[in-house]
Amino acid sequence: MKPWLTCFFCLTLIATPAFSADNEQAASMQSTPEDFEEFSQVMQGRWISEIIWINDWPGFGEKGDTVTGYADYQIAENGRVLTGREYLGPGSMTTLVYYDEGKHQIFQHTVSSAGNVWNNIIYKEGREWNVKVMGSTGDGKEITGSAIRYISDQGQTQRYSGEMFIDGEELDPLRDSFRRIGD
Repeated sequence: MKPWLTCFFCLTLIATPAFSADNEQAASMQSTPEDFEEFSQVMQGRWISEIIWINDWPGFGEKGDTVTGYADYQIAENGRVLTGREYLGPGSMTTLVYYDEGKHQIFQHTVSSAGNVWNNIIYKEGREWNVKVMGSTGDGKEITGSAIRYISDQGQTQRYSGEMFIDGEELDPLRDSFRRIGD
């Protein structure tokens, strides 16, 4: 066998499993328009939350501090987008959630008053809403992780748990809770 053909064959063997694994992960994070509608209904309304800071977040609080938060999520643009505002201690965040028809995924984009940015993918596995966490801090460090939003009490209570990393360093576990206080 010619050396270039052997090299090509070896590269193909190495690249195929990596490509396949990436495609399987993307497929598992796919959603439907009906999933997005369901998620929007779950999130719509006014919420009070108890947030435990998993890291020192400039403009918000220090690791381990507990704050009460308030959020308001509303469906807009004929059901094609979910907008949200959250007030957490001295900081705030604005969120935009939508369904991408081409990618078959639910995207969540959030920007905080401290400059943190999240570009998450939301998808449902079983009865839980899963979140692939991606973003960056206000000073440019990479945020990654995964979380699950557990819904209970006929949609009146949510618990958000999971793990996050900043530049590869694991933070304290997510353990936030939310209670619906109105529509």
